Amino acid sequence: MSKLLELLDVIRTDPDVASATLVIWSIILGIIIALLFSFYNRRVLGSFFRALIREGAEGEESAKTLSEINQTENDAIIKKLRHGQYTDVVTVISENKDANGNPVIDENTKFYLEESKFPRVRDQWGENDENIWVLIGGIVGIVILGVLVTVLVSTTIFSA
Repeated sequence: MSKLLELLDVIRTDPDVASATLVIWSIILGIIIALLFSFYNRRVLGSFFRALIREGAEGEESAKTLSEINQTENDAIIKKLRHGQYTDVVTVISENKDANGNPVIDENTKFYLEESKFPRVRDQWGENDENIWVLIGGIVGIVILGVLVTVLVSTTIFSA
């Protein structure tokens, strides 16, 4: 047990180890933030695009409203569509435009994906909802890796 306490003391007091530890955990934090952002992107934004594919909205005649694809509560995608984002992927059919020329998203606005966009949507947002356990497992794995690398770095410097 005293070896562990010595190791923790070295991590805390040795400037070389403290700097290496700071770098390691900064990288770990960056990876965790990237995992969270990727999960959010695929889970929340992707649900809209997956719903369009699932409902077969692949042309103007088969275009669907937000209520038809159960996405009326998806404020993130609605906000992005209101600002004109993802117009290269999804086609928006709206009677009205705002001052910036973006379509007004309301209960009558319809959306569809051209069939040529299906592969991009599947590649970018996947075909299935993201599993929360994959995110949790990734975060736990990265933290364990961070602990192991921190211990390895501190023991290497401690033994030198």
